[in-house]
Amino acid sequence: MVKEAKFIYLIDLVNPYLPDAMNTSKEETVRLIITHASNGQYNPMPASSTLNGFAATGISRSAAKKILKFIDKEISSLEEYFSKIGADQLTLIANKLKNDSISTDVYRGKVPALLAKLFYDEFEKVSSRKNKRKRKKSTEDSGPGTTTNIELTIKDEKGIFDETLSQIKEIELPYQSSGVKAFALLPVNGIYSHKKLISLLRKNLARYIFSRRSRAESDDLEELTAEATTELRNFLRECNPQTLLGELLTYIFLEHCEKAPKIFTKAEFYQKYKSIKQRSVFFRETNSGWQLIIGASNLNETLDVAIEGALRECEDLKNESDFGGGPYSTQIFQGDILDASFTPEQIRALESIVFPSLNKDGSIIKIDSYGIFLGYQIDDTQDDLEKQLKSDAERAVETINNSISNYGLDKHPIYMYLLPFKKLAYESNQIIDKLVGK
Repeated sequence: MVKEAKFIYLIDLVNPYLPDAMNTSKEETVRLIITHASNGQYNPMPASSTLNGFAATGISRSAAKKILKFIDKEISSLEEYFSKIGADQLTLIANKLKNDSISTDVYRGKVPALLAKLFYDEFEKVSSRKNKRKRKKSTEDSGPGTTTNIELTIKDEKGIFDETLSQIKEIELPYQSSGVKAFALLPVNGIYSHKKLISLLRKNLARYIFSRRSRAESDDLEELTAEATTELRNFLRECNPQTLLGELLTYIFLEHCEKAPKIFTKAEFYQKYKSIKQRSVFFRETNSGWQLIIGASNLNETLDVAIEGALRECEDLKNESDFGGGPYSTQIFQGDILDASFTPEQIRALESIVFPSLNKDGSIIKIDSYGIFLGYQIDDTQDDLEKQLKSDAERAVETINNSISNYGLDKHPIYMYLLPFKKLAYESNQIIDKLVGK
């Protein structure tokens, strides 16, 4: 063999010729290869977006390892499968393998055995790829010079964020570079309105719920947005409009204000696990290194109650980390969920942040950071709204300072965003109804 045949090449090679294919899509080809290589024992089959991802960037390490568990060493099910390809088609494959310098002496009769060997060799190679995710400890600071090619996902077309929301006040908290930022909805034509907020959220629905990899594989933005609406409607059946609105705004504020790209959102986790227990996770570069930020939100008519509720939620996550498998935000790196959502290059970038090499300077982190959105209700009879919001921000800081030690969060960086509503429950229901329907 002269050249290496990688998974992407092999899928392209056999794509038009598989005997039991329902169609000639790459997704169908990958599905059939996994099915026959594993003797039909690979269950559950990965989602369509994952199969398309394998076709585009290569099969994941975890998938390759799983396939190898089911391979019969005595009988090559793939060789038998490929032998069912028509004679003329086997000749075409043989010529392609010769022209691409994969094998110089292949002919029609040898193609089934050669194809099976090429796939098995690729599975073996990918499965033995070094996996840094097995390390249990994580770091905040991955050291000087660490870079990542994972960009922000938010779409802020023509500065729509600044046309929608006005930052009224920012107050730093006296620990871990934390802070509170108070915002207000900007009026539309002089009238209190959600019109621009809904537009901002709608432009980012698909970006919130779908991974970068899934979005990169779709060339139909209109269809993707429609699919996002359907998925979020399903998500909404498991929670309520306030939860979804809080999630969306946490995502918007963290990406826009802190330049903290998402890793996964709560709705992405729901798509995979059909559970709303998981939390959104983001990462942010600071002067001292990288932070992993857990998203949290609380919408309540009373600001003080919203603050206490959010801090209590963060305390629960902290306790889970203290008595569990390490920081909550790094536990997602222990499984295979990254494989379906990021390219191999992006996974390596994330792993270099969370699991840096032992010889790289950096301070060990054993805590999570928190990004908290708080929605609350204000008295709309107030004449000076700006004065009221500044007062609310100061009161929020006072409440946090007075209670944060009780929650054990005084060593955790916190990014908090305040946004008032006139009629919280009614408005949040209306906003979500206009975004995703019922």
